[in-house]
Amino acid sequence: MYRDNSNINPNRKLQSLHALYRGLYVRIARKLGVDPSYVSRVARGDRRSSEIEEALRQAQQEINKQLGQAASAAGSAHSASPDGSKRLAHLVKKNRGRIRKQWLAHSQSDPNLRRVKIGDQKRAAPILPVLEETIKSMKLNVRDMATASMKAAEKHGQLRQTQGFTPMALVEEYNLVRRCVFGLAQEHCRQMDTHQLIQDLTQFGEALDLQTQRALGNYLTTPM
Repeated sequence: MYRDNSNINPNRKLQSLHALYRGLYVRIARKLGVDPSYVSRVARGDRRSSEIEEALRQAQQEINKQLGQAASAAGSAHSASPDGSKRLAHLVKKNRGRIRKQWLAHSQSDPNLRRVKIGDQKRAAPILPVLEETIKSMKLNVRDMATASMKAAEKHGQLRQTQGFTPMALVEEYNLVRRCVFGLAQEHCRQMDTHQLIQDLTQFGEALDLQTQRALGNYLTTPM
């Protein structure tokens, strides 16, 4: 579900990349009278619309101003990043250990998650496989992503059911993955191409949402 959580205002400090990219597609969709998911697909390159692409370019320039970048830094709506090391997938892979550590700290501080008394190794064990699977799924288009094998997520759901986690606790673990990755992206956003970053975060979010569904589905069908 998309939420219009932020206003694009060049005089405002960037509060949250998560809210920023979700609100961006909603605003464009409302302005042009289309569905936000269609705007998302155009941004990813799965669909073409000159009207939406122009709206994305204009919004991107305003976002660049928020980030303190020159408006021309992002390039065209479908330009490739000249340096692959500045893409989200590479950033996540470089910081796997840090993300695991942050995720574990968030999990340990959450009262609903820490009710299940298991060791740190067992608690964090499913997270890196899930993260790697998310990065792999990001490369797929929307149709292929929906039918892709997500064994790490399915195993995660089954494991948490046997360990005594509630369904809501399982879902919250995916929210913590999102929180860690978006926090990492926000920290490095000034060194990254804005349009590519928004596109990558969109794909990451879509893949993670599907993983959450697969994990929950396996959780609910695993015998008690």
